Amino acid sequence: MLTDLLDDLAREAPTGGAPPGQLWRRGRRVARTRRLGTVAIAAVACLLLIALGSVTWQQRAVEPPVAETETKSYVPARIFTPSPYLPGTDEQGPPGVLIATIQTERKGWSDRGFGLVGVSATAGDYRFLDLPDAHPEHLRDAALSPDGRHVAYWITGSVPDPFPRRPKVPSSSAFSDFPPIVGYAVYDTVTGEVERQVQRTQHGIGGQAFVWFDPEHLGVAYGQMRDCCSVTPNRSFVHDLANGTADALSVDIARTSTNGHGTLIDGSDDTERRSGTSTLIGNDGSTTSVRTRTSDASRVSGSMFTVLSPDATRVAFLTGSSAPDTVELVDIDDGTTRTIDVQSLGIVAWLDATHLAAYAEGPDDEAHLDLRSVDIRDGSTTTFVQNADEARFAINLLDSPVREQPAPPRPWSPWRITGTAAAIVAGAAVAILAWRRRAGR
Repeated sequence: MLTDLLDDLAREAPTGGAPPGQLWRRGRRVARTRRLGTVAIAAVACLLLIALGSVTWQQRAVEPPVAETETKSYVPARIFTPSPYLPGTDEQGPPGVLIATIQTERKGWSDRGFGLVGVSATAGDYRFLDLPDAHPEHLRDAALSPDGRHVAYWITGSVPDPFPRRPKVPSSSAFSDFPPIVGYAVYDTVTGEVERQVQRTQHGIGGQAFVWFDPEHLGVAYGQMRDCCSVTPNRSFVHDLANGTADALSVDIARTSTNGHGTLIDGSDDTERRSGTSTLIGNDGSTTSVRTRTSDASRVSGSMFTVLSPDATRVAFLTGSSAPDTVELVDIDDGTTRTIDVQSLGIVAWLDATHLAAYAEGPDDEAHLDLRSVDIRDGSTTTFVQNADEARFAINLLDSPVREQPAPPRPWSPWRITGTAAAIVAGAAVAILAWRRRAGR
């Protein structure tokens, strides 16, 4: 029975076909074709991944650290908007002396917020400053020293009696949305060292201002938190970086400006403006009332950007009731005044005895301000930094040579890099499967 069935099947089987030896060779050829195609697709995928890694590396690359013997500083001819994915000092080390700092958006794998970018005064590269314990909501208050060597900022920490977190519905001053400020710190941009000054506080302190008297003396103003939204009257100190001491000042420095050479000027109080006087505050705590009456004291701008000359003998400020305002000079010794024939939106510093650094609208981009050199002798101006309003400068370095610096790198988002790499791998896998199926036909 079984034998008969096998004979019937044998008679019904199709005739012809390749001999057994040809079938073997065909199978070997298909296997070799599949293997070669797989290797080729995998090689292309590897090359794409290498190219992706190379591009990513080049985007994050920075200039090598400048040797300590190379101390030449430059002012960049343009301030660029930094990428939120720039590397930080935790990854690439201290940036060295800075010409400016910029508060800007910072993004990572899962977090986003604001960060502080430092612009190198020597190499011109941009890098996020990873400031230990920095309060994320107060980075805008960070202050760059006049020589670009230190950055002062507010720090967070624990307090004996913190305000509870605000619930979603109730609104009360007994709650706080942010961690408390417990003091301040000074970051060394060359060594990366941090000097912390934690203050005695029950609920936290309300940081008001940092103002550098000079590269070695930092003015600090703060009050004690009463609740989430109010503080006690300010207390002001001068912090000596050389010995780490902080001495109390008799005046509030929250609305002062510095000449970067040891003296602050406080002419922002309404009474002082109406009376035509200002207070000079030395880094030793001394105060001097000086006459700074303008040609029309009632027209002094409410914003009143006031800058004191390095030798503390002249004051430049804005006057007028609209923006841009005119610039007025006052000689402290004899009280004489002179109006400069120039329109400005703010004054940054004295560049030398005859030139000021002042803000003005850019000719091509009204959304940003340029920094111009103003000759006080004839009012002529020269733009030397474009898009300067995003930055806070080391004012003692603004007289350095101006140099065109390359734009900072624009690194991709880590999600974009990972997604691109995953797409390459997935595409290679699909291509290999499709090729092997096609080659087997």
